[in-house]
Amino acid sequence: MADIKEALQQKILAFITQTEMTENEKNQKFNELAMTIFNYQFKYNQPYREYAKLKRKTPLTINQWQYFPLIPIQAYKYLQLTTTNPSEAADVFLSSGTTNPTQKSHHYLSNLLVWEQSMISGFKKYVLPNQDKITIFALFPDQLENPNSSLSRYVSTAIKNFGTQNSHVFFRNNQMDYDHLITALEQANSNNEPILLLGASFSYVHLLNHLKQLHKTFSLSNDSIIFDTGGFKGKSEAVSMTDLYTNLMTLFGVKRQQIINMYGMTEISSQCYDRNILDAYQEQQIYYTKKTPHWVNIQILNPETLMPVKIGERGLIAYYDLANWDSCLAILTEDMAVQDTTGFTLLGRIKGSEAKGCSIAMDELLNRREIK
Repeated sequence: MADIKEALQQKILAFITQTEMTENEKNQKFNELAMTIFNYQFKYNQPYREYAKLKRKTPLTINQWQYFPLIPIQAYKYLQLTTTNPSEAADVFLSSGTTNPTQKSHHYLSNLLVWEQSMISGFKKYVLPNQDKITIFALFPDQLENPNSSLSRYVSTAIKNFGTQNSHVFFRNNQMDYDHLITALEQANSNNEPILLLGASFSYVHLLNHLKQLHKTFSLSNDSIIFDTGGFKGKSEAVSMTDLYTNLMTLFGVKRQQIINMYGMTEISSQCYDRNILDAYQEQQIYYTKKTPHWVNIQILNPETLMPVKIGERGLIAYYDLANWDSCLAILTEDMAVQDTTGFTLLGRIKGSEAKGCSIAMDELLNRREIK
């Protein structure tokens, strides 16, 4: 078993770090590796195997990633969806539990080799294509503060691999250290030092309110980046992303193309990013749609039928992440999006009235477990 896991991880790592491929080569290699992972998960992930059999989809009946049985993302709250013994997992990421604090998603990982390489490769390509290091000011707790948060691990990994010695976390003990953050921003401002502000959407809402009360504004350097990891998750007042980004541009003196948003979650191992920074670096037309890294594919599905919709039509995101080799590669999210030739745009969480297909899939899964 250990040899099988090691060999599989090495294949995934090699694919993640491979950058020179034609589109046909990428598609072929993605499918081949996806099938290998599906075989592995069908064999060692018991709840997923039961669900796949229920859907009559096994390694003998399908040969394309588009037909993998999609595990409803809510299943991570109720089942141990892992190919490893949970008691032997090196790490487990827990969701925030804002909907139900007693029922959190559990994402078990036997190690973090693939997760970290996925994070590093995606961050480098879409966030820092033109520089190796930047001063990172984190507005979200790191892994020391919150060891079971995938986003906190993301913050620590970003600082470790891409942060200068001036990088710092300004969120401790469940509160923002506004005084020291403002001092650090003023110093970076006076030195014309590029910085990367890294925080969740609610972090920026509170920071902007604080700065407005103090009548504080900044003029960050042209190479600075404001990185919004997304997701209010019930922790702050609801504001539109347009208003949030307009306020960020005003108070920090940045252009819209210096603001980037990420799509990620506890249950997946890879993130998707707005393409605008990469577009600007490549001196091409700038779009603000999101791109998947080459080891991730998505489909946009009709929420009721779970069949693919046409380009330009809204639907539910089905997420296929090769870095999720240790749990479930194919996940049915609860996020709505629309896709075009430039990428995809998030539209928010699915509404209850639209969730028929997702609910049926979840009911089938849990009923199957109860019968057994």
